[in-house]
Amino acid sequence: MLLRSVHDAFRCLNLLASLGAPAGIREIGRQLALDSAKVTRLMQTLLALEMVQRNEKRKYSLGPGIHRFSAQVIHNSAFYKAVLETLEEVGNQPVSIVVGILSGKEVVYLIHTRQGKSVARAIGNYDSYPVVDSVIGIKLLAARSDEEIIDLIGIHDFQLIRADIDAARRHQVLVKAWPDGEYRMACIIPGMQAAIALSNLSGEKLELEALKAFLVSAAQKISGG
Repeated sequence: MLLRSVHDAFRCLNLLASLGAPAGIREIGRQLALDSAKVTRLMQTLLALEMVQRNEKRKYSLGPGIHRFSAQVIHNSAFYKAVLETLEEVGNQPVSIVVGILSGKEVVYLIHTRQGKSVARAIGNYDSYPVVDSVIGIKLLAARSDEEIIDLIGIHDFQLIRADIDAARRHQVLVKAWPDGEYRMACIIPGMQAAIALSNLSGEKLELEALKAFLVSAAQKISGG
């Protein structure tokens, strides 16, 4: 059974996280289709828990409680520990390593090393990209039925990526060539609704095969397998 108040509280937190600027009660209510009285009650509760903070203009943003919670999650997460170990293996190579999940019609990147930049910068980027423009998005979509994909992105976009969807279903690792000679590859992280990818790749077939093997090994390591 869905607890509506808990559900709406998380929606408020998610909205504040995505806005990147403080928001007032009316703005939050308008964007989430909630009445102002309910938003006020939710904000009072979240304020008491330090999950949000309020400025002098009575606008809300994420508070120290949510940052403390996030730090504890990352510190104690087997997922992030395994990801960090994988990133350290890659080191300062020009290859980018990305971990992403689906969020509606977009892919949200939880990890993105951005061509060998520091590991610290890779955590929590939360960039989002259209699902049809991402090998991670295509690989995750391929786990769904054609009908589910069409419901999500529409028949036009489905037809544009249908060949890639078919390839993603046939192969554990989807490898896709971009017009500028770059290759990108992605595979599912077992037991998770997430995928891991490598980008900024170029090279001979044997090198790509070695990278595919590395990617599969990394996915299994992150899943704890």
